[in-house]
Amino acid sequence: MSKTICLLLACSLAIGCGSSSFEQTAKPAETFKPSGESTTTLPPSIRDAVATSTTSTTSTTSTTSTTSTTSTTSTTSLPSAIRDSVTKSGIIVTKSGVTAELLGQSAGGFLVRSPCGNQVLVPEGQPITRTQIVLDPGHGGRKDPGAVSRTGLKESDINLSIALATQLELGKLNISSVLTRTGNYASLLPIRAMLADALNADALISIHHNSPSANPSSTPGTEVYVQSKSDRSQRLGALIYEKTFGYLSSIANIDWVSRSDAGVIQVLNSKGSDAYGIIRRPATPSILLELSYLSNPSEVELITTDAYAKNISKAIAAGVQSFLMTDTTISGPANKVRRYNPGSGLGSGSCDDALTAP
Repeated sequence: MSKTICLLLACSLAIGCGSSSFEQTAKPAETFKPSGESTTTLPPSIRDAVATSTTSTTSTTSTTSTTSTTSTTSTTSLPSAIRDSVTKSGIIVTKSGVTAELLGQSAGGFLVRSPCGNQVLVPEGQPITRTQIVLDPGHGGRKDPGAVSRTGLKESDINLSIALATQLELGKLNISSVLTRTGNYASLLPIRAMLADALNADALISIHHNSPSANPSSTPGTEVYVQSKSDRSQRLGALIYEKTFGYLSSIANIDWVSRSDAGVIQVLNSKGSDAYGIIRRPATPSILLELSYLSNPSEVELITTDAYAKNISKAIAAGVQSFLMTDTTISGPANKVRRYNPGSGLGSGSCDDALTAP
């Protein structure tokens, strides 16, 4: 895996080998600074990949774009032409690797919606107007680590490592992809959700690891949540579930845990809507993966191996390839329905913005 991770780092920016409540006065952008050292027990290759992904500036993409020549942080006020006429036109990957929705452009730089929903003027970056797949590494930043294992492994870190590895595998298949976050920084759920629509993506895949533990099981407890009113989401979910569950099932000597209804699931809230915002908000076909249980010590031992990141990412990419390039359909992909009302998640008041001054 170490060689794979080295290759992966060459693609570790967001490019693959709104709501009015988020609109605030534009601020000059600051270079992204990581929110502190990780205390997790990631294996060296994965730990290095996560750490390096916040600073790498090398990338490849299937789209062409231009980059501003200004190398210093802009301190100019927002140009009136942009302020008065904001149009959505894809995303920007900033020089520091942060993914942000593109709202407009002028000689002074790019007006973007930052990961925390602020309007920010950045002097340079790489515009992308279209991608096939948006990969969303769930959680992120010092206030939203997601689940944490007994050994200190943060879900946000492992989600990012799997997203980066999946991006590499998709690139090998000539499938373009973008990450909603490229390092350990916060990103509001509505912002993540709108990126897929801004890029006119074919699908959004949100990558997670589960907790708390379920009952002991002879098979993996992998779950894929799909949009209740999207046949394409349900087809994608079924294809990726088949590949990821198949890989995990092939591994011996794991004490699995699983809920009785694990599989491809429509998770609905008490109003009958899709419960999770990353599923409910995008018009883009979207799914949420809960690959393994961070709360289960036996599965954590697997998750922290290089083989896991390499093979689970290949499984995800294979499912995407079937979705995009074949007519393969799995019958009855989402017959299960679960009722659940999740919490509100990270709020704007708790979001440390990777693109604005503290």
